[in-house]
Amino acid sequence: MKRKEFVVFGVGDFGMYVAKTLANSGATVMVVDKDEERLEQIASEVTHTICADATNPEAVKQLGIGNYDGAIIGIGRSLETSALITMQLKELNVPFIMAKASTDMEGRILSRIGADKVIFPDRAMGIRVGNDIMNGNYFEAIELSDEYSIVDMAVPSNWAGKTLEQLNIRSRYGISIIGIRGLEETNVNPSASYALHPQDVLIVLGHNTEIQKLREMKE
Repeated sequence: MKRKEFVVFGVGDFGMYVAKTLANSGATVMVVDKDEERLEQIASEVTHTICADATNPEAVKQLGIGNYDGAIIGIGRSLETSALITMQLKELNVPFIMAKASTDMEGRILSRIGADKVIFPDRAMGIRVGNDIMNGNYFEAIELSDEYSIVDMAVPSNWAGKTLEQLNIRSRYGISIIGIRGLEETNVNPSASYALHPQDVLIVLGHNTEIQKLREMKE
């Protein structure tokens, strides 16, 4: 079976999570951004990274993404930027275009010029957090398939104070930590030397069986 191919524009928090999730699910992923340092943070986890100005039509054409399965526009600097990229992708006949928006008006504009799906990350997160609080859930889950999910979980008490390298989480537990939400910021590319704090929230990707084992371990 041919691997799915996607291009992600923008390596902010949103774009970073989308790209890593797609790559971890087996897709071919190209990430495009003007910031070389941001690209370096994710280069080892995706198939291709391209330093380019996505508002430049010639630069986008040279990416060779006309046959890709889809494109995700995670650049949030301005509506104009997202709109320009959307129109260029439409001209290249990219079959599926997803764009990020902040307001309903932005969403309507992006839809009219060619975005197949518009998402509102802040709104979606706020709704999920509100529901999570009301329902008393400690785990927030995003189902990727019948077998794999991404979940939020608190740091197990016996992990606090230890580094990711010491815990050797992937080898011991069969799951990946793709991000950590601290009190002040979200780390989307935690280093092996990062020491976990009791208040941290782990963003975990893994097989549902292994995730359930973690739940039982916490209980």
